[in-house]
Amino acid sequence: MPCTNIENLLITESGRIGADIYRKTLNTSPWTTLVKQEAWPDEMGTTVNVLIYERTLPASGAGITFTDVAYNGVGTQVIGATPTGSNTGPGTCAVAGNDLGFAQTLRTYNLQQAAINSPDICLNDLRFPVKRQEQLRNIMSVLSENTQYAWENRYRDEYVRLANYNVNANQGELLAASGQTKGSFSTSALPTSRLTQGILRYFYSRLIRDGAAQNAYGKENGAPVFLLITSPEASDDLIKLNADIRQDLRFAKPSELIQPLGVERSYAGFYHLVDTMTPRYDFVGGAWVRRYPYATDANASKGTRFIPNPAYFTAEYEDSIIFHPDVFTSLVAKPISSTGAMAFDPQSYRGDFRWRNIPSRDCNPDGTIGFFRAIFSSGSKPVRPELGVVIRHKRCAADFGLVGCYS
Repeated sequence: MPCTNIENLLITESGRIGADIYRKTLNTSPWTTLVKQEAWPDEMGTTVNVLIYERTLPASGAGITFTDVAYNGVGTQVIGATPTGSNTGPGTCAVAGNDLGFAQTLRTYNLQQAAINSPDICLNDLRFPVKRQEQLRNIMSVLSENTQYAWENRYRDEYVRLANYNVNANQGELLAASGQTKGSFSTSALPTSRLTQGILRYFYSRLIRDGAAQNAYGKENGAPVFLLITSPEASDDLIKLNADIRQDLRFAKPSELIQPLGVERSYAGFYHLVDTMTPRYDFVGGAWVRRYPYATDANASKGTRFIPNPAYFTAEYEDSIIFHPDVFTSLVAKPISSTGAMAFDPQSYRGDFRWRNIPSRDCNPDGTIGFFRAIFSSGSKPVRPELGVVIRHKRCAADFGLVGCYS
């Protein structure tokens, strides 16, 4: 088969791959579904400001002052008679006002970008029909995984970065959590506990008082239910800690809003959404070291493959996230096809892979080598980061439930 036909096939496949990748990503990753998405506002500079009106109350939060209502004349007041004395002022006819001010917070955000290039693909490697279709299926699978992995990590990492509460499961740290932006997890008061229902109850009450109930994911018995994104191990651990929890879970059903995400149960104000790649860490040399789910391995016949990372399964700490949809919005850049007399190839910034064949005198003189390329671009607009909670806690050894043999 002529090389030109193979080239046309690859160009056609690139459009199909882009659409399929985005559809698969939305269906397999809860993070790409949970985070609100809008278009990036063009022509507003590299840095954009968002003005947030904060909660304000009169009298420093103590409530307004009430006073008695009475006659405004001075002297003896007799029912049914004209008040005696002289009126020296407006009295109770002019109600003293409780002054209410407004507080605003100006937060900034900016656009970021990244790209992924596939390995170079030589047309001679796709010359044989059977091999061509098989390789294209494998290529599409690898590209789809990379787009999903990129967006999933992007949204998760941005939520952790913007959340006001970055708290270690440590008594002192939990009591000191006052809602201010911490920026990073403490390196002096390390987590001393695994995730407990007591920690979740503590933050449940704080979030309620901060107005998080307005866009909660559901209600049970009139009370809001929030979303806990945690590892399957931590979710099971919470349930096994208390027999009463196991009983209550039989009667707690998730709302229709998040049931498609795989949420099957809730307890004490939280839906449990399992994240199999929740961030995990070790504390090494006075600093947090992240352990990623995959690590490189050189045993492939060609190139470097990634296998499950043993350090991820043995990491001492991990993060559990109380997710609220109002913490931030992801703004994705819009394609630009022309500006005035200048025309451009419109780019998709959602990670859609496009086929690229760039002729070069030395490296690609005949245009027989190409690659797939995807561009990612988004900005994270902080809206209500005070509703974001990330708890770093200890991980316990796996309970295999081992049973010895009968003698």
